[in-house]
Parts: sequence; structure tokens; C-alpha cells
Amino acid sequence: MAQLPAYLGASANRRQLRIPIHRPLATLDPLHVTSRLEAHLVRQVFDRLCSFDIATQTLQPALAHSWQADASARQWRFWLRPGVQFHDGSPLDAWAVAASVQRLHEQAGPWMQQYRGLRAIRVHDALSLSFDLADTDWLWPQRLITANASIVPVRRGDDFAQLPVGSGPFRVARHSAQRLSLEANLRYYRERPLLDGIDLWVLAAPAGTDFHLRLDQPVSGRSQPLQSACTYLLANTRRPWCRNDARRRALLHWLSQPPLVAPDDPLREPASGLLPDWQQPGVQPAAAPLPAGQVLTLVTYELASFQPLAQAIADRLAAAGVGLRIRTLDYPRYERFADWWQDTDLVLSSEVLHDDRDYSCYEWLGGNPLLRAALGEGGAARMAAALQTVQATPSREARMQAYQRIANWLVAEGWLLPLSHERQGVAASPRVGGLALGLNGWMDFASLWLRDDDG
Repeated sequence: MAQLPAYLGASANRRQLRIPIHRPLATLDPLHVTSRLEAHLVRQVFDRLCSFDIATQTLQPALAHSWQADASARQWRFWLRPGVQFHDGSPLDAWAVAASVQRLHEQAGPWMQQYRGLRAIRVHDALSLSFDLADTDWLWPQRLITANASIVPVRRGDDFAQLPVGSGPFRVARHSAQRLSLEANLRYYRERPLLDGIDLWVLAAPAGTDFHLRLDQPVSGRSQPLQSACTYLLANTRRPWCRNDARRRALLHWLSQPPLVAPDDPLREPASGLLPDWQQPGVQPAAAPLPAGQVLTLVTYELASFQPLAQAIADRLAAAGVGLRIRTLDYPRYERFADWWQDTDLVLSSEVLHDDRDYSCYEWLGGNPLLRAALGEGGAARMAAALQTVQATPSREARMQAYQRIANWLVAEGWLLPLSHERQGVAASPRVGGLALGLNGWMDFASLWLRDDDG
């Protein structure tokens, strides 16, 4: 580590980008990624059948150059581009696509619920296959644009989660606990990346080091855009003071009035809904006592923006004579929520949608395992029925309206409480070009480039 500052100084390679990240990566296997960091990196290493254009909010061809559904939207056929190869030179064909989607349906993963409607996959030839579904599903192509639906080789090594083989614009050259190195895929079927490589280092940047780009930076200023979803408080309905509907509503209503976030906060603004442009009814008040004299437990994870919110919740509860024990977990432990959920009353978490807001809402409401656990059997069944109607709706506009109605009852009935929308951004050197943020606060690595020092 003594040589690290020298290594991170000015590089002779003007097409090599250096980025610090705040923690080691949990996995790069698309099947298991859940966090923004891992999902973003998976998108750089792997490709998917379809892509999404943020400007037009429409699906676009990617590995599949064309697709169509029958009249019932229960059978979808896709046609693949010829000549696409994985990083190891093996062909990316219909059999690889079939195996990738089949494992989403069969193997345990965080988003397995989203592919439960798959009934059969038929490979017609090397460049064409069909998916047969149990129910009408106009969202099926959009399910296949997520990071989890990235196409992987049929044969994968034991170290695939750390050294994966994809077909995306970058390949993994090396991966250790301290460093991930990506190199440009010179055989990429689209335009090759403008950079030769990207190094991501797991450390807080030492003084004087030359990092070109810092991700997940708190961005101050009212002109900065808001992230596409929100930070929220979730009640565990299996706990005594949240199991009763009236008591749960009374607790969350107390925490909602007035908002815990000041309106002039430069880093965030109070949330009026789960999405920044949604105005939703607040938590319905209830004539039920607060748990005065009790000590509740709140779980959150290591994110700088969560700490002041957790303290604000503790202060608000203290005013009602309620104690709060705050447990801040590292992200891998937070993901294993079965280990701590039973002893937790409240969860402080956040959701950041990807560029396709339509399917992101569906995925969040229907696929988030922690939300399903919080809703209990009755609430989860109600959610599943509502989303079944959503996927049978061909109109994107009508689906967005349906998501907002679902969010209305989640908030009004005190299942969760939207708290804030954070301002998104990155800290970038003036040398970095091609920097365009998506709705989730990330950027396409393949479009980045470096100007000369005097450019």
C-alpha cells in the first residue's frame, strides 16, 4: 500500500480512468446483484436482449435486433444479432440466452419472483427463441433489460462471481478485495469504449491522489437533479407496535408531521411521494397510543445520507417518550435481512430506479423481498393482485397511474413512509468528457473519455 499514492498519480495512459469506491464488491454474477454499485458494473460487463432509451422512454434493440408478441402477450419471440461473442471468444447464441433466463426462473435469487410467469423456452435455431408465459405480460421485454437479466455463458467457472465473462463493452481483467480493473472489449458488437480501461479502488481517497471520478457524492445545491425514487421508512408488521393497523398508522403519522427533512436542506428535499413528481396522501391518522416507554429498533446501512435521518427519527420519537436503538449494518449484512428482520421494528432504506421508470416501479413494488416481508401475507397478496393487473395493461401511461394508486395505499395505510429525495451527482475532474447521468445517478462508462491535461 506504500506505493499506492504514486500509482494513483498522473498516468501515462490518457485513456485509463481511476475511480474510488467505498466498499468491496459483493458479487458480479448478474443473478445475485441487488445494489446500485454492483448492478451498474454488471451493465458494463454484460449485455441484455433489449436496452432502454432514457430520452424517448422506449425499448431499443440490443442483443436482440427484433421481437414480437402474439395477441395475448403470452408468447414472445426474439431474434438475435449474428456474430456476437463473449469475452472469451465463445458465441453468444439462443442457447446461452435460454440458459440465462431459465436460471432467473429456477435458481434462488433476489428477483426470482419477477420471472415466475415463465412456463417454457423454445430455441428455434442459434439466433431465435420464444418464451411461453402463463399470463398476459406486456412487461416481458422490460424484464429482460435489468442487470439481473444479463446474458451469461452456459459454462461458467467456479470464480464466475468474481471474474465473470460477459459480452459487454468492458471485460474484467483483474479483481481483488482492493481493486477491480476493467479493460475495453475490442470485439464489442457496438462502438468500442472510448477508454482503454477503468480501475476502481476500494478505499477512501488519500489526500493528493488523482482520482478522475468520485461516485455517490453528496451534491449540494437546489439546481441539482433529484434521484428517481426516495429514501423511506418501512414498518415491520410482525412486531407488536406495527402489527396493529391503527398503532402502525399512529406511529408513522407522528413521524410524518412535520416532515423530518427541512425544506431548505441543500442535499435533499422532503418527499411528497415515492417518486419526486408524485403527490400522495399522507399517512391516515389513527386514535391509537404511541409506544411510550418502549425502545424500538431501527436498522439501516452504511450510507452517509442515512445518518442524519436516523437521528431525526430518534429525536422525533424521543419527544413522544419512545426510545430508538439504531443499528447501522454494512451492506452485505443488510442484504441478509433474515438475520436481523425478526428483531427490527423500523427499517430506513432507499430505492433508486433505473432509466425505465415503468418497469422499475413494477420491480420495486413486486420484487423487493423486504417490502414483501413487511406487507405480510394479506398485504403481499393484495400487491400481487394489483401488479397482475398492471402487467396485463398494454399502456405505459396507464401502468404509471396504477403504480401511483398502489403507492397511495402503501403510504395512507402506514406500510411505509417516504422521507426524502436525495440530490444526485458525481465529483468529476474537468478532464472527464462524455459524462451524462441517468435517472439512477450513474453513467455509461463506454461513453467516458479523458481530455489532455491542457485540454
